[in-house]
Amino acid sequence: MGIAVLTIALLCACATAPPEEELPSAESYYQRGVKLLEGRRVFLFFSDVDYPKAIESFQEVIDNYPYSEYSLLSELAIADIHFEREEYDEASSYYHDFVELHPNHPKVAYALYRNGLCSYNQMRAADRDQAATREAAAQFRALLERFPDSEMTKDAQVRLGECENRLALQGIEIGDFYFSQHDWHAAARRYRVTLTQFPSHQDRARTMVYLGVSLARLHRYGEAESALRRALELGPDEELRDSAELELDQLANLPLYGPRVLPKSCVTDPNPSCPPQVQ
Repeated sequence: MGIAVLTIALLCACATAPPEEELPSAESYYQRGVKLLEGRRVFLFFSDVDYPKAIESFQEVIDNYPYSEYSLLSELAIADIHFEREEYDEASSYYHDFVELHPNHPKVAYALYRNGLCSYNQMRAADRDQAATREAAAQFRALLERFPDSEMTKDAQVRLGECENRLALQGIEIGDFYFSQHDWHAAARRYRVTLTQFPSHQDRARTMVYLGVSLARLHRYGEAESALRRALELGPDEELRDSAELELDQLANLPLYGPRVLPKSCVTDPNPSCPPQVQ
């Protein structure tokens, strides 16, 4: 009797147990996140966006449907939320992971560009640490190399130029310090490094002039003349042009160098093929 009652009770319990709740689809979670990002109207021109709830919806897609296309879109959506909230380190982490984990996805160019912007928006003055500037430049270069026809290429080129000018300026300022101390070796080395690393930087004509003057003080006249003439070809402003031409005039009047300029090798490395020098 007891067994029969227990059996009936179990059957009744099974009959009345609620069915397992089915998870919403990946698209449903994703669209819910998108809808939350639209926000609700507050006053006439403002809307209140529940960013944590939106992130939660996108994270549901990632957790429950990791192989869905909506999962990839959700990763970018979370990155974009952090970006819009100026949480650049968090955004950069998501963009970086997206590029690393999905290198062939059509949105990789977008992720590279936005990752570059994360660092670009954190750049500091030229006399401060330039880690963010270097990282921004690296991301923009990667975009330009991998996706030269991207719609973001033009803007990336402009921003890359700004990054390189800032990095070049830091090197130039160090060179100028050595120049002011008459440490010609250190100044010339710093100017050369800047010109090598950033050959198209904005102040390259000035850098060339200061390099030429530094080399002239080191008695490396052939190299000095080459740098100064290159600076003139770049079309410097009037003050720089006058400085370069004055230095060239001084070189031309050196007893062992002018008025006719000898080949560079005969100045820095005399050999039997060089014309005889006046003693």
